[in-house]
Amino acid sequence: MMTPFKLYQGLYNRLTLKAHRGSIGIGLIGVGGWGAANARNIMRCRRFNICGVYDKHLQFANRFASRYGTQCFEQMDEMLDADDIQVIAATVPNHFHAEVVKAAADAGKHVFIEKPLASSSDLCRELGEYCRDKGVILQVGHQVYREPVYCEMKRIIDSGGMGRPLYAQAVYALARRTRDDWRQDATSCPGGSMEQLGVHLIDVLIHFFGVPLKTKGWAENIPRTSDKADWGSVLMSFDHNVTASISTSFSSPSHMRLDVFFEGGNLSTNGETLWITRAGTKGRKVKPRGLAGGVSQFMEFADCIELGNDPEIGALQAAAVMDVVRSIYCEKEI
Repeated sequence: MMTPFKLYQGLYNRLTLKAHRGSIGIGLIGVGGWGAANARNIMRCRRFNICGVYDKHLQFANRFASRYGTQCFEQMDEMLDADDIQVIAATVPNHFHAEVVKAAADAGKHVFIEKPLASSSDLCRELGEYCRDKGVILQVGHQVYREPVYCEMKRIIDSGGMGRPLYAQAVYALARRTRDDWRQDATSCPGGSMEQLGVHLIDVLIHFFGVPLKTKGWAENIPRTSDKADWGSVLMSFDHNVTASISTSFSSPSHMRLDVFFEGGNLSTNGETLWITRAGTKGRKVKPRGLAGGVSQFMEFADCIELGNDPEIGALQAAAVMDVVRSIYCEKEI
């Protein structure tokens, strides 16, 4: 049964979200699941004209095209051949990323691809070079560090108001019980929960403290090969003697928490609310406001296309994140 909030949200989206609000012609590949969320954020930023959609599950594409008055392509190649489409935004399982990125680049289309760009850092760099050789922009969908709560944490860290940062720790779990989910398949997603969940927190910490100097990781049942529980953990060492740990799992009930400890207090968040505790105080709770990360990333993508800028998260930045992910298999100097 649909809740009143969901009814309201559905009505609000129907009245406010329009596919043809901007000047940049875009084609969407994958409009079910998270692809639908990306589509809504593209419409919210009002910079793109959604000229067409494609999904291997044709019913998703047909439903989207009918609802928003845009074209439904039955083949991806047909979309890539369309002259009115300058840009492709793809939300597909990880093991299709390289294929889609190269096909779009071959067609001369700028590319937005969901995270992670690839399951290996070497392939991330290869795809970056491929797009550069084709003269197209490649942006990777690491949107979480853009969320208002992490922007506020970054501002506090940079201000120095809580003293020197010392240590960060994070846990991200999301229960996935079905074995037929590609995210739990060793071939499709070899990094498992660290590849899907950990990348967000790794990216956030890189934005806070820079690329880690050294990482070390451990994993159990990643890649997933049995019905046993999975978990992954990485330990990172940053400049200025800052260290951090991240643990992830698809087997535990859903939970997200990030804590950053300073000489003068600590910051804690669940991804939406921020708890600020300074030494000698009870602390306070705030809920930072601002542009949602999912919208912000497409605003930046539009700027890159119109102004020729390089995206904040391109192939090299995506590769740095995956270097950390891969350390769950071996200690790695970066």
